[in-house]
Amino acid sequence: MVLPSSMVAAVASSAAAGKNPWLPLALIFLLAAPSSVPGVMMDPALHGQLHSLGPVELLWTLGAVFAVLAVLDSIADKVGFLEKWLVPVSTSWRPFAGVACAALIGVAAARELPEATQLEALHLALTETRHADSLWLGGSMVALTIAVALVFNWISTMSKTGVRLLLTMVPIPGLKLAHSFVDDFFAFGATVAGFAFADTLLVPALLALYLLLGVFTGPLLTRLTWIHVRIGWSLLRKMFKDDAAPPAPPKWARRWLEAEGLGGATALPAYVYRAPELGWCRAGHLVIADGRALFLSRVWWRPTAWVVPSDALARIGYADTATTRVVTVVERLPSGALREAHVQLFPAIEDEVIPVLDRATSALVRVRLDSQSARAALPGFADRTRSVRFLPQERAGSLRLQGLLTIAAAIAGGVLTAGVFVPIGAGYLASPFKRRFLLGLLVSGYLGLCVVGSVGLGWPFAVLYASVLNAVALRDLTRNALKARLDGFVDRRAWLPVVADRVWVPPAGLDAEADRWSSAQEAETTDGTWRVVTRLLADPLPAG
Repeated sequence: MVLPSSMVAAVASSAAAGKNPWLPLALIFLLAAPSSVPGVMMDPALHGQLHSLGPVELLWTLGAVFAVLAVLDSIADKVGFLEKWLVPVSTSWRPFAGVACAALIGVAAARELPEATQLEALHLALTETRHADSLWLGGSMVALTIAVALVFNWISTMSKTGVRLLLTMVPIPGLKLAHSFVDDFFAFGATVAGFAFADTLLVPALLALYLLLGVFTGPLLTRLTWIHVRIGWSLLRKMFKDDAAPPAPPKWARRWLEAEGLGGATALPAYVYRAPELGWCRAGHLVIADGRALFLSRVWWRPTAWVVPSDALARIGYADTATTRVVTVVERLPSGALREAHVQLFPAIEDEVIPVLDRATSALVRVRLDSQSARAALPGFADRTRSVRFLPQERAGSLRLQGLLTIAAAIAGGVLTAGVFVPIGAGYLASPFKRRFLLGLLVSGYLGLCVVGSVGLGWPFAVLYASVLNAVALRDLTRNALKARLDGFVDRRAWLPVVADRVWVPPAGLDAEADRWSSAQEAETTDGTWRVVTRLLADPLPAG
């Protein structure tokens, strides 16, 4: 075996600490405390090394304490009052737990390295040299073990946090609970496998596969986690901020902007889930100046920007919804095709955003939302009559009918089945999104099985989830109706599409003078509360 079994066990337990930071430590101490354990549970040589770490009483005590914390952490994801105080502690402890696991196993193994044999007095210098070499080798092995283990701990920690954030965007009950059980199983299985099969090819092969997957998913999930950390920090800043000046960009961003001749431009903190030339999940700054737009971020610690020059800029839209502020930049490619990217602004007070956008778009023309100038610069508008994905406005269907179907089916199904089966998204049947109707039926069936399988105990949660998901379906239908009303077409792939309430185009993109926006015009409804939804349900979408 090329890799020492102690290093394999340390790496496996450190990866497990990224899921449950207390469980691998509990297993280390509980298995190390007895004078012997079956060979199927731990390699005898590794057990002897760990058993000599300290007094037996101390090992039993630490094992018991960490075992209790491991159990609490396991159920914390499933019990609300535990989640509030233990999950933040566990999240902060995960990197240190990975180091602790690797250090414990690495130090225990290093203490068992062959000592220099005692020689005669005439060879004392040689003995000291060999002893120094042994200490140097042991310290190097410990450092290498911790370094390798940290890589796996980082991959494991980011996968848990990033996947948990992704699951919050999917309103299906049970996913978070299932993910919690999978994490617990991974933590236990990785630790036990590292101890029992460290001297075989099985665990190193699985670790190599995990590393290969982590190389691709780890950076992405790390960036996603960092975006949500920035969102939380921005919310705190928004809560306590008094002035309306946007925050100054970091030094690296200022240097890049000055080098590009944009030293006086205002950079709005923003992030993208996907952008050309930048990839997925990037945090950075949005800059609009001199008729061009760019999003600046760092890729491999080097400033990298997606730049849309003035001659390629087709449209800029700004949407202020109940939950987020989005700037949509549309670029005209050399082939003539249109490409758009949605830039999400970090939470900020309104006075930071609107004045900056008004100044930044001074070289552009603000147009009416439903004008030909605004619509022609949208990807899909020109293809609405010949595309399967993009449909004309008339094909959007009646929002009143869709809403009535959704509400009536949910009430009727819930009453007839005593809440066991509540249809979700029945209104999609009268819309271009019929696949979502089938998906809603599957989720309704899943909730019904949860009620039956729990002998009725899950009934309140199933009814609550069905009500929430029907509200989300109504929201999606409403937003798509708004898009059809203002943008003139429907995108069958759009889920909760963002509808701009301000649109700017370059002067060359102004189709007619009548398309210019005027402050005297009545503002179009682009988003709103349930009162707006109710009004839209009572007002069928006009054709044409």
